[in-house]
Amino acid sequence: MSAAADGAGHSGERAIGEHPTPAHMGHLVKEGLTMALYVAVCLLAALVALVDHSGEEPTRTLGLIWGTTVGLVLAHLFAFRVSARLIGRGTLERDDLETAGTQLLGGVAVAVLASVPVVILPESAELDAVLYVLAAFIAGVAYAVARRAGARPATALTYVASVVLVAGLVVAVKNGLVGH
Repeated sequence: MSAAADGAGHSGERAIGEHPTPAHMGHLVKEGLTMALYVAVCLLAALVALVDHSGEEPTRTLGLIWGTTVGLVLAHLFAFRVSARLIGRGTLERDDLETAGTQLLGGVAVAVLASVPVVILPESAELDAVLYVLAAFIAGVAYAVARRAGARPATALTYVASVVLVAGLVVAVKNGLVGH
């Protein structure tokens, strides 16, 4: 398929050593950030549920961060690989592999970011700190979105507030349905 044929400027038929187009690089960044935001929201939901039940058993925050992240990323990469093969008539294109690698990197990056407070802070403060770090990551991406779209700083902050609110609602719905 040619870059013009798929409409997004990315194709698995790029020659070895040929640099990706700006459109393909944008696609990869979008895929990585999508996975990073997805993992961040899911980790928030898991950790908020843990905070709600923190008196029941010892906290294993690092295990929860990495277990949740690895599970989510592996499930996503499994689904991505199967669906990419469906579209590719049984084969994976080079761009599919690049996309999967970028998605993996996005998920792992958030897990590393969420792990930092666990490693450097006392156990009594780690859960709250991780929640703030994840919320700050989501807010930072939202701010970058608004500023890149041309919003002034004050308007960007309004957008940040709405994105963080929606992320919080997703967490509340997920945990509400599970009973946490």
